[in-house]
Amino acid sequence: MAVIAVKYCGGCNPRYDRVGFVRSLQGDFPELEVAGADAAEPDFALVVCGCPARCVQHEQLTGRQGKFVAASPEDREALCAALAEMR
Repeated sequence: MAVIAVKYCGGCNPRYDRVGFVRSLQGDFPELEVAGADAAEPDFALVVCGCPARCVQHEQLTGRQGKFVAASPEDREALCAALAEMR
């Protein structure tokens, strides 16, 4: 099972349901174990921003197979493509 470390922004200006965004990924990728940003050596890192500013600090967050920064539901297609490459 692949571990994906998720870091959420502070939520000062959310324009969509960020938690729902991650839950929908779990439906499409049931083999993923979603963990917090403090997970040790995750396979993939996901930064979920609530708006286009993408101001959350995430330089220290890394994943062995990559990292993705999402700022809107429109980023879902590219994220799913990146996750599919891990399979």
